[in-house]
Amino acid sequence: MSEKGVKQSISLGKKLKKRNLIFDNVVVGPLKRHIQTFNGINEGYGQDLGNPLVIDEFSENQLMEIAQYFIPKMLNTKKNIKELMSEIPFWKRKKTFLKYFNIIAQQWINDELNLSDKNFESYKSFKNRVKIAKDKVAEIMKEDSKTMVVSSGGTITGIYAECHPLSAEEIMQLNFKIKNASISLFTKQNDTFTLKTFNRSFIPRYLETYI
Repeated sequence: MSEKGVKQSISLGKKLKKRNLIFDNVVVGPLKRHIQTFNGINEGYGQDLGNPLVIDEFSENQLMEIAQYFIPKMLNTKKNIKELMSEIPFWKRKKTFLKYFNIIAQQWINDELNLSDKNFESYKSFKNRVKIAKDKVAEIMKEDSKTMVVSSGGTITGIYAECHPLSAEEIMQLNFKIKNASISLFTKQNDTFTLKTFNRSFIPRYLETYI
């Protein structure tokens, strides 16, 4: 995780502590950056969050890797994505990559890619995995308890889509609107989660970045 990412997570932990938010359970995804984010939050919180439960199903999707693999194929070139982007003026690279990325992402969501060569995870498999993650959190939550989940953008969008049916276009739009170290709040009633707050930032604006 970047130095700024560490500062974001520590700042978020301080804000959570200042608001006297107490968590009965803490869950993190299995990736290194998930653990690092939690450690930063815990540092800012005063090291009072305890040991988190790691739930593997909260791992990020492979969409970035899928895009990097399929964009050159889409453009019918043997150059890799780094070589392709180096040929584009610097100020146009982000916009160009996002254009190509969105095309591949929608094809992934619509099951239009042959993922077998690299054994990439399909969108259907990712969606099922996110549902398992959500159900595991539901199992450990008692009535009126609070659970913190530390994960990343694609999985957060996946949880959102579990609560509200979204089109491929809406999913992609949400993906790029999620801020790093932002808060999305879901309330649980019986076994149903309802979105209450999405992508709210508690950290100073100068620290804000997007996924």
